[in-house]
Amino acid sequence: MAIIEIVQGNGDNAPRRLSQRIGWFIGIWALSTVALFVSASLVHLIVPK
Repeated sequence: MAIIEIVQGNGDNAPRRLSQRIGWFIGIWALSTVALFVSASLVHLIVPK
């Protein structure tokens, strides 16, 4: 994964442009939000009412 390559080391390979950094932030935020909703939906389906 590309993010693992960026995170490793001291950040020499990090994107230089601000737009790329903002894009990475939005992408990671969106994926984590989706993961939260998916896991919450699964818990909602598993736990009886």
